[in-house]
Amino acid sequence: MGHLRRQAALLVCSLGLAGLAWGVSVDEDRVVDATQFSVAFFATLLTGEAVIFALTFSAASSWPSLRAIDSHIAFREWVFIGWVAAMFTGCGLLWKNETSATYGAELFLLANVFGVFSFIRLFGLASVGGRNRLLTQALARGLVELHDQELSFDEELSDDPVVAAYLGTLDQSISGNDPTGIRNLVGQLIDARVPAPANENSVALHLEVLHRLSRAALVRGADPIVVTGSAERLIGSILAQARDLPDVAAVLGATSRYLAWLGSTSMLMSVRGIASSRAARELVAMSVDCRLRILLCVDPDPKTVSSADDVASVLSDPAGVLLWTRDYTEFHGAHQANAFYGVYQFLTGRKFMGNYWDGASVLGEMREALYGSEDPATGPAADTARETFGSVAGFDRFWALVSVGAIATFRDARLVHPPELVRPEFTPDPQLLGAYLRTFASHRWFTTAAGAREALLVLMARTDESGSPWQQIQARTAASPVPSPSPRAEPQERPAAMVLAIACRLAPLSVAEADAGGESELRAFLDSLPAPALKSAAALAARVLPIPPGTQGEAETIAVGLRVLQLVGAPAQVTS
Repeated sequence: MGHLRRQAALLVCSLGLAGLAWGVSVDEDRVVDATQFSVAFFATLLTGEAVIFALTFSAASSWPSLRAIDSHIAFREWVFIGWVAAMFTGCGLLWKNETSATYGAELFLLANVFGVFSFIRLFGLASVGGRNRLLTQALARGLVELHDQELSFDEELSDDPVVAAYLGTLDQSISGNDPTGIRNLVGQLIDARVPAPANENSVALHLEVLHRLSRAALVRGADPIVVTGSAERLIGSILAQARDLPDVAAVLGATSRYLAWLGSTSMLMSVRGIASSRAARELVAMSVDCRLRILLCVDPDPKTVSSADDVASVLSDPAGVLLWTRDYTEFHGAHQANAFYGVYQFLTGRKFMGNYWDGASVLGEMREALYGSEDPATGPAADTARETFGSVAGFDRFWALVSVGAIATFRDARLVHPPELVRPEFTPDPQLLGAYLRTFASHRWFTTAAGAREALLVLMARTDESGSPWQQIQARTAASPVPSPSPRAEPQERPAAMVLAIACRLAPLSVAEADAGGESELRAFLDSLPAPALKSAAALAARVLPIPPGTQGEAETIAVGLRVLQLVGAPAQVTS
């Protein structure tokens, strides 16, 4: 709107000068003298702007665009009023019209006033801070305008000139290994405060930039220190505006999921020699730290807070908590077992006092608190949670579906975990893997092989009804413009993980239970499976669970792999 106000001011001044020229005209000599001085000053300003522009802006860059610069410095208005002044002056002198010549001379004075304004504005762009402020404003306006267009984010990337120019310049800075340019571009995006609901477009662009920077660090040799520093600023920006987002659960879920995927992918690429160990180390550390920051933002009772706004969770409804939890537990992300403490408190209104390292079952106790006959949870939180799940069957089905995604995306246990990539909650320790898996395995609503077969059949064959918690979170995920660089798959597309999700709920949870014949129901269930289902489940178990060398047989592979559950509560194992 700034250029419209300038044009309106220019029009008012021109009309005022027209009235002045009509009432007070001067002779030809005075017009010529005044015009000569004004034209000389006009040319001086124009030359100065040309020099500044040539020294400041690169012809290879489309960011900032010429349109953005022109709008900021009022260049077109200045040149236009100078052209009109020349026309009136020339015509007045040619046809001996003093009024026209006087008006032209006055317009030249007005053009010089606008020229000084334009020169000052352009000179401000000669500094990095000035350009960043201009580009921040241009980016914010562009993201707001995108909200009114019904486009997917992929279409926005290719069709919107502002976003395309911004990302194109980011790619140039990455290709040129320009850390200052990268930091400036990230800063422009962070400073572009976009009001709701258009701020979802801003967050989507945050994740796209994060993905491009991470990819550059892994495969294009970008400085991982610059990349991770920028990534932490981007995550901090997302968290800073979390409470203003239309659907914060979808945004934080997608962000958490991407960070988990990035950590696992960085390790895989490092082990295979595709990425440098330095880049992988920095990205893994960033992933672990940022997921913890998100967890503290979501937790209704975080361990540490930095301000009064951090005391309460940014999530506000049970369906949002379930959406975030589904995404947070995929791709073997750090701190996922800790996340269930906040989920338990949010859904039941009570604090979970158990310790998952000692084998406490957070989902089992949540089921008992919501649907048990002894001391059921009461209050608005528990009532809303029960309404969201619908019934105990809905509760069981939802967490079974979540466990399918978690199991299918565990890291490859066959890979040697590089020691430089070991971080808290990102280790090859099978006990930690057992704790993550036990979160779901200790949630049990059947105890026999027959019950497990029935549960597997229902899990695979039944379609979720409209209004079920799974359908609710799927609809919210689909409605979010936030991109998902990490691949998504429906539980029904992961039959092997479905088998393991049911099998782990029959596996013994302790050595004493196994010694007492606790594996008999598990083996009976596995023996009853069709050969293709057993084969695919065994292949998945061999990939994600620690299997001792020499283990033979598909059922044996699954049963032995699930013994990782028995490590929880046992002394920690030291792995090399």
